[in-house]
Amino acid sequence: MRIILFGPPGCGKGTQAVLISEALSIPHLSTGDMLRNAVSSKSEIGLKAKDIMEKGGLVSDEVVLSIVQERVANSDSKKGFILDGFPRTVNQAERLDLILNEEQKIDCVLRIKVDEDEIIKRLIDRGRNDDKPDIIKNRFKSYNAETQPLIPFYETREILFNIDGMQEVEKVSAEIKKVLSEF
Repeated sequence: MRIILFGPPGCGKGTQAVLISEALSIPHLSTGDMLRNAVSSKSEIGLKAKDIMEKGGLVSDEVVLSIVQERVANSDSKKGFILDGFPRTVNQAERLDLILNEEQKIDCVLRIKVDEDEIIKRLIDRGRNDDKPDIIKNRFKSYNAETQPLIPFYETREILFNIDGMQEVEKVSAEIKKVLSEF
């Protein structure tokens, strides 16, 4: 099964992705983690991404797509995967379709919904270096401007499922399991 976890930063995608990954024995592919690893390694892609990430912007499609394309080609992704943090724009979603062949098409998009105030509190509490209030607000603004158009993109395919992210982790997980059991 190929799953996209969709929602603003801090909505719990990473937590839920780990739980789904363990339950389905498929890899959790977090573009955020992949980008942070590239920054840490000081690779060419990492250095490009670092400046953008420090300002709270979104990394270019070319950089993210190259990382994702390389990762989904790995043998452990053949039975499926969970994309966490990608795609973020309709352009990325369209290009993801080109990367994936008909056998690897996306089966399910889970949209975890939480309110803005809760997201900001969660991100500040998380305490990572890139989780400063002004950076968080930039990321939320970027999310609203660029990512919200993905909702109708996946709704028209009838693969988008809304999950209430304001619940306890266990209840969010149970709601996700219920949706996935239909596949």
